[in-house]
Amino acid sequence: MRELFPGLNKFRAYLNTAGLGLLPVTVLKDVSEFLLDVMNYKEGINAVEILDPMYLEPMLKEAAKLMKVSPENVTLSIQTTDGLKRALMSLEPRRGMKIVSFDLEFPTISAVIKSYAELKGLKVEVVENKNGIYSLEDVEKVIDDNTFAVIFSDVQWITGERMETREIARIAHEHGAWVIVDAVQSLGALKVYPEKMEIDVLVAGGEKWLLNPNMGSGIMYVSDRYIEESKPIIGLLNTQPPVPWSEWWGDKDKDLWNILPIRNDARKLDPGTPPYLSVVALRASLELINKIGIDYIERRNMRLAKTLRDWAREKGFNTLGNSQIILLTGLNFEVEREIVAKLKEMGIIVSQRGAKGLHGIRVSPHFYNTKEDIEIFMEELERLLSHR
Repeated sequence: MRELFPGLNKFRAYLNTAGLGLLPVTVLKDVSEFLLDVMNYKEGINAVEILDPMYLEPMLKEAAKLMKVSPENVTLSIQTTDGLKRALMSLEPRRGMKIVSFDLEFPTISAVIKSYAELKGLKVEVVENKNGIYSLEDVEKVIDDNTFAVIFSDVQWITGERMETREIARIAHEHGAWVIVDAVQSLGALKVYPEKMEIDVLVAGGEKWLLNPNMGSGIMYVSDRYIEESKPIIGLLNTQPPVPWSEWWGDKDKDLWNILPIRNDARKLDPGTPPYLSVVALRASLELINKIGIDYIERRNMRLAKTLRDWAREKGFNTLGNSQIILLTGLNFEVEREIVAKLKEMGIIVSQRGAKGLHGIRVSPHFYNTKEDIEIFMEELERLLSHR
């Protein structure tokens, strides 16, 4: 397995997938072949009705397989932010309604929410953490019949807390609110089934656990209810002509101001021609994840995380996170920063993360890691602390 990830050879232990995932060689192979087809102007390379079934539709099927949903409920996002923006801009809240979120959310979420709320005349209410944890009781207090949407991460980027997403969705739906989830820190690492979790919109960039760093790729799931009620800006390729596009372009009688019918699937949100290079890259990563199996990946990730948590508690560390992401807390902030830097010099990659006075060393193993990687980190961390 590790031979598929040459990036591992650069490090003694790479434990930072929550920051950036590693690219498998299978992506390089598929992307190279695609670029050769483009360079050589392979037949059909300029025709959407050929490119979509050849590249886009297989990727959507792999994404749907991973999430156990229909491909009709899945489309492409440019990492995470693009999908969040499109999801919100296709809805029409009443002025004075509110969005509910959480205080430790990734700044993409806070920035999108605050700017959207200002644009639409909405209020924002933020649930405060208690020692890095959120309680359903606190969530229930802020969600009411005036709530337009609840927007949050399935797994928190700092603490590694996996939210009670299904329960939060249940509460939100009882009040008629939309549930929009950022799954960039869970999809590809854990089992994420948006229909079972009662999510209306799920967006996840490919750059972390989906093994597609710097490809600009991402996945967007939308529910049937969202497809029916959303009103995106109509472009061209989120509509459907009565004949294949290649025939429509040459139709001498078409009226260019007669807007074509909008699609009735997730692709009604598409902004234009898909970035097929990203599509090809993401498909290769998704194929690998599905071939290995998300059940196996989740078990392995959680086993690695448990090894670290058990050691940390034995050594007197405090830990946060109930997912594959672990935050080691209890050290002085400057000590953490110094340790993370020294570990990097040794070829051991982890992160320092924090907000709202909460901070720690974040460790995030993926299935390409081994127990030995965890042991290397633990041994060197203990050695560094013993010399202080």
